[in-house]
Amino acid sequence: MPARRLATVLAILALAGCALRPYSPAAVPAGAARTEVLRIMGPPTATYTMPDGHERLEYNRMPFGRQTFMIDLDAAGRVAHWENVLDENHFAAIRPGMAARDVLRLIGPPSLASHYHLPAPGGDTWMYRFQTIQRCIVFEISFDAVTGKVLEGDYPPDPGCPDEWM
Repeated sequence: MPARRLATVLAILALAGCALRPYSPAAVPAGAARTEVLRIMGPPTATYTMPDGHERLEYNRMPFGRQTFMIDLDAAGRVAHWENVLDENHFAAIRPGMAARDVLRLIGPPSLASHYHLPAPGGDTWMYRFQTIQRCIVFEISFDAVTGKVLEGDYPPDPGCPDEWM
């Protein structure tokens, strides 16, 4: 029986180690082929064709994750660049009038999306949780209901945070 308990404990520790391992494309070497990226990272959560024609692979952990990695492939289908796009530098690139599809190509899908009805005609709000020193804030984008374009972006408190953190 002790051997079985030891095996169970070791299995639990191994699984915990996998769960705690950072999720990042750091193991993907620069210049790696798309097939190598897929072997290491698995299938992307989305793919985008960028305005200049190169392909971008999205890897996110939404809705609860706080990172979205974008891996850009060059014209030959090899890794040119990768980065975590959920940060204030990327959020600053989002401007009023930008289309939702362009926001998705830039920073991926939101942690939480909602629709509001007032003031008429209403619109949509996308919220992004991200890693920051300031606890319990999110990046929020408001979209016009008629045009589907960005109205504004802001940093409100995270509604998912416990009150004692605010």
